[in-house]
Amino acid sequence: MRLGQKNLWYSMTLAGFMLLFLVGYFIYMLPSLYVDYVMEQNLKSIRRQHEAYVEQGSYQGVSVRNSTACISLEIPGEGDYILVTGKAFCVELKSGDERLTRILDSCREWLFKIWDREAPEQSVDNLRLELDELLELLKALARDNAALPISLNWRYLQDIEGEFFNESIKIHTYSDHLFILELGIEDANNRYFNYIAIEKKNDRLILSFLPVVAPDTDEIRPVVVQSLPMLGAVILLLVLLFSQMYSRGIVRPIVELAQHAEEMKHTKEFSGKRHKRRDTEDEIQKLGNVLDDLYREIWESYRQLEEKNRELEEENKRQEIFLRASSHQLKTPIAAALLLVDGMMNEIGRYRDTKAYLPKVKEQLLSMRKMVEDILYLNHCAEDMKLCRTDIGEVLAECMKSYQVALTDQEIRVEVPENMTCMVLTDERMICQILDNLLSNAVRYTPVKGYIRILLDTKKQELRIENFGVVIPEELAPHILEPFVSGSHQADASGIRSHGMGLYIASYYARKLGVRLEVRNGEAGDSVVAELKFHPVFI
Repeated sequence: MRLGQKNLWYSMTLAGFMLLFLVGYFIYMLPSLYVDYVMEQNLKSIRRQHEAYVEQGSYQGVSVRNSTACISLEIPGEGDYILVTGKAFCVELKSGDERLTRILDSCREWLFKIWDREAPEQSVDNLRLELDELLELLKALARDNAALPISLNWRYLQDIEGEFFNESIKIHTYSDHLFILELGIEDANNRYFNYIAIEKKNDRLILSFLPVVAPDTDEIRPVVVQSLPMLGAVILLLVLLFSQMYSRGIVRPIVELAQHAEEMKHTKEFSGKRHKRRDTEDEIQKLGNVLDDLYREIWESYRQLEEKNRELEEENKRQEIFLRASSHQLKTPIAAALLLVDGMMNEIGRYRDTKAYLPKVKEQLLSMRKMVEDILYLNHCAEDMKLCRTDIGEVLAECMKSYQVALTDQEIRVEVPENMTCMVLTDERMICQILDNLLSNAVRYTPVKGYIRILLDTKKQELRIENFGVVIPEELAPHILEPFVSGSHQADASGIRSHGMGLYIASYYARKLGVRLEVRNGEAGDSVVAELKFHPVFI
């Protein structure tokens, strides 16, 4: 299963759990929360209604929850009238009869007595007792005053008493002058609440009434259940939509990262190109950075391994050279030396003159020793390499001292720069071997009364040795730095042939030191140029 499909299934599973949770929440918790909210709004409404009436004496411009039944009753501390105000009317009830005035005074006395006893602090049971006392007082007054223009006949209807239940009274206190009674009762169909706000202000007692029918949870729950299919469909649609968008946002960067890894896998050369997203630096970008770093480290390890392989190939080549030199190149001087010794021992022909031919034998033995020393040192020079600041001019001058006799005998003129100081970081012994081989070739193959020119460029870190009167044959020029490359031009004035190891050894040392060695014919076609270019890191 692909990552996008997995993400879709996970999202749908999560949407199912969310839908189950929302169904339970809407069915069992939302209705009760709605009822509590409505009751709180009813309480706020009666308070706003009462405060608006107290402030402006009417309901003009006041929004109430029950415009047809909300009223305010204002009872003065003295007098024979009561002011009744509704949303659409204002009535002043004034008693013209002494007995009605006494009833009004009794009600006023009871109300103020309740207030003076800090009615907001009274318990619900005490308030019930006070209301029952007021009803009994009104009944007594009605019986004693049967001729009044009004008739107060209080009685309970026993046939409907069982239809009402869950009677409740709550007192909400807001200040020392204002409290609200919440009177509730239920029947089989509805819940009824009467809110009575009572406040004493300037020797007046103001009562505001708000009757409401409260919602019931059983009325709300069917509406919620009917809306669940649409709610589920909307949730599923949103989940599918956002899951698709989320999948694209997550899967596409992973696909791009996989393509980038595939490109790095098949590339031949390390380009240094990194995986870079243009939108954000997130975990996928961090993963891409880690992969790039890992690929770079692998490439560096691979490059180092290739370098080691090349070094091993060179080591194998040196071993091969050593074997070839031992089996082939040494045969010639050994055979020549044996021939000379046999001739002198047997006193054959000219070889009877031992004094004349013993130096020849010595020359052959010295040639063999020089070859063996070069090969042995070539085999372990890299292990003993020690870099230090070395003056090339000083090393060159020291090497030239050993060739002063040969230069004088052959009347070779050497041109050297006045300033022979050039500091580089190198191995003094190996650079000495390089310069010695180059000077040896220059002195050996320069004709009698020839000319050698040495140039040392301090700024460019270059050394140039050019000997005139000799050239490298065209067929040997591309292979001049390879081992055992020799030709007729390599016989010196004494007729001794070179074994072809000098330039190869110089080239090998130069590679180890990071120095560029180039041997070529001069521009004029009458000289051989050996040029050393030191890398800046070794300056």
